[in-house]
Amino acid sequence: MLLKQLNDLNLLYVEDDISIRKKYCVSLDLLFNQVYEAIDYKSALDIYAEFKPDIILVDINLGELSGIDIVKEIRKDNINIPIVFLTAHYDNKYLLEVANLQIDGYIVKPLDIEKLHNVMTNCLNKLKTKSMIYLDKNLKYNKNTSELFSEDKKINLGKKENVLLSILLKDTDKTISRQQLEHSIWNDNIVTDSSIKNLIGSLRKKIGKEKIVNILGVGWKINI
Repeated sequence: MLLKQLNDLNLLYVEDDISIRKKYCVSLDLLFNQVYEAIDYKSALDIYAEFKPDIILVDINLGELSGIDIVKEIRKDNINIPIVFLTAHYDNKYLLEVANLQIDGYIVKPLDIEKLHNVMTNCLNKLKTKSMIYLDKNLKYNKNTSELFSEDKKINLGKKENVLLSILLKDTDKTISRQQLEHSIWNDNIVTDSSIKNLIGSLRKKIGKEKIVNILGVGWKINI
């Protein structure tokens, strides 16, 4: 089960030692869908910004700007992404410095597959928890599987309904305009008012009329 779940995820692996990085990537490539390799602070942040990996594995000791510096920068953007440190040895100095960075595990080199599996299990559990959005105490949406549940009973959504719900839930504080709906759901084709009204109405029937709010002249937002 672990292997199957990891096979759907992408990993950012940051290591400046080429021989070590290539050696560990032999194992990592078998576990993950895609392994993005970075050698330093700049390349790590560039890859993170472009590809938005699911999990980050980073060596602490990288030279002038360390793995800790990378994580501090990433945490400004994303507090939830699972991050694991690779280190040559435990050092209390480092442990104190990363205390507030919400690290999801430490692996002491050399890389041990059993330890890696244990840490990645923790990462998967974190991702699973963060993937579930509760619209109310009984109604929840799984972002990873695009499934809606009411009291653990699956509610079938049409393709357009699913896209609409995922757009609304992507940023619950944001109002979605008609143009955004046309772009994301109808691929920028011209859409009639009745088509949009019918789609929103059909989704309201499944999640509750009060949960999709019309902001006059602006668009729609989710109310949870």
